[in-house]
Amino acid sequence: MTFRVMGPHERGRFAPEAWGHLLSLAGAGLLNPAELEQLIDRAMAQIDGRIALDDLRSLMEVAGYEDGGGPDQSVVH
Repeated sequence: MTFRVMGPHERGRFAPEAWGHLLSLAGAGLLNPAELEQLIDRAMAQIDGRIALDDLRSLMEVAGYEDGGGPDQSVVH
């Protein structure tokens, strides 16, 4: 298992709650490493200033991720 360490360019941008949320989703297996990096990059590019948890959740919703997981994969029974 690998873990993601915040780089210096990310340290000043992500609120601890937002970064922790990303790591918890990745740790639970709901985001693979590529998805995690894509969300980090997207947040850095699309959100000005400090990236709060609410900002991150909004970004994930627009990108098609459920709050607790990866891309929306609705199942019809």
